[in-house]
Amino acid sequence: MKQDYFNEEITDIEQKSKKRKKKKGKMTFGKFILLVISLAVAALASFIITVKILVPDYDLKQLLPQKVVDIIEGDNKENAEASSTELTTKATTQTETTTQKLLNYFDSKEFKTDDSKAGNQLGNLLNGGKVGTDYNYIYHISKGKGIYRFVPSYEGYSRIYKTDHKLSSMNLRGDYIYFVDETKSKLKKLAKGASKPKTIAEDVKFTYVYDSDIYYITNENALCIMDVKKLEPTTLYFAADSELTLMGVSKHRVFFTVNNGSELEFYTIDNKGEEKATKFRENENPEERDKFVMENGFIYYIEKNDDNDYSIVRQKYGSEKVFALKNTKTNRSYPITDKNRLFYSTIKDNQLVLKEYNMNSKKTKIMLRSNDLDSESDKNMAQIFHGGEYDFIIGGGSYKASSNMTSSNNVMKFYKGNWSY
Repeated sequence: MKQDYFNEEITDIEQKSKKRKKKKGKMTFGKFILLVISLAVAALASFIITVKILVPDYDLKQLLPQKVVDIIEGDNKENAEASSTELTTKATTQTETTTQKLLNYFDSKEFKTDDSKAGNQLGNLLNGGKVGTDYNYIYHISKGKGIYRFVPSYEGYSRIYKTDHKLSSMNLRGDYIYFVDETKSKLKKLAKGASKPKTIAEDVKFTYVYDSDIYYITNENALCIMDVKKLEPTTLYFAADSELTLMGVSKHRVFFTVNNGSELEFYTIDNKGEEKATKFRENENPEERDKFVMENGFIYYIEKNDDNDYSIVRQKYGSEKVFALKNTKTNRSYPITDKNRLFYSTIKDNQLVLKEYNMNSKKTKIMLRSNDLDSESDKNMAQIFHGGEYDFIIGGGSYKASSNMTSSNNVMKFYKGNWSY
């Protein structure tokens, strides 16, 4: 029987459809492998979840081959070390930045101190503290004899404390005289009108009194503070083997230098001891810049010039501007300031010369000359002091004073406990 064309086409379509259905029902080897892997992964995931739920601390690396564990741990270690190095680098950089940041700004009110509350000019004290004034009397120390009181109104004098000990750092504050007995390394206070002082601290080499606070430095280079009434010391800073020198104070802070053997380091700390000391100025070479002292927020120091003489420089705290006030031939004396006047020393004709510079009028005048400095020892011992109305040169064979109201030729000499012209 002959088949119809259309019936034959339909028959071919049906046969192709059956072949496709048959092919779909047949699984290939590749599909079988993928199915096995999928089931294994699902089973492993279920196993891991079950284990972590039942035994949270179980180490799953025990299920892996050792080589795989080594590879994983090696990668993790490298990543951890890289991360740690980066963090360490950042931390070190941050520390260095913090260390290098200088505390070089305070509100100007912080430096508005009252000169009448100071026991002495810091320049006087740093030069040895042999002279001081309470604006009624002038007090001066005579080596091997004690402390004398001088009356400017009629130039009378008397010894108020007798001792053969070496004394220094004399401060006049309120009803008391504070000083250091260098022979015994003791800080003492003497009531005005009394003859016997009281020891208030041991192992002391320098002191400065401001308002109701006593600042002092020990022989071990510890900076301490204590109230004049409570007399309970607090150590603010310890410089160990380095030399610590007081530079100045403000209303709530102390400023000092530390000589580490090659450089001067500059630090400030609050006067309650609640903070750590912080640098406020870059280090300086003491052979180039030295004798730093700060009064009312202005820093004075002596800078070496190219021609081997020196300049006395003034710089406001935190400012980069410096002003060379006067030239001098020596750097042995700390600058002394009293309001608008600067007192400094120079060398001329083998004598130590005390000069006054008026920072307003810019005028300079000679106040006093020492005797001839016959030896290096004399040069090293002679020192300048300012005592209000009278100026002094003491040491190196000289003990002289003159009133800054009169000529520098009108000079008093102190000898064997007596003043004479």
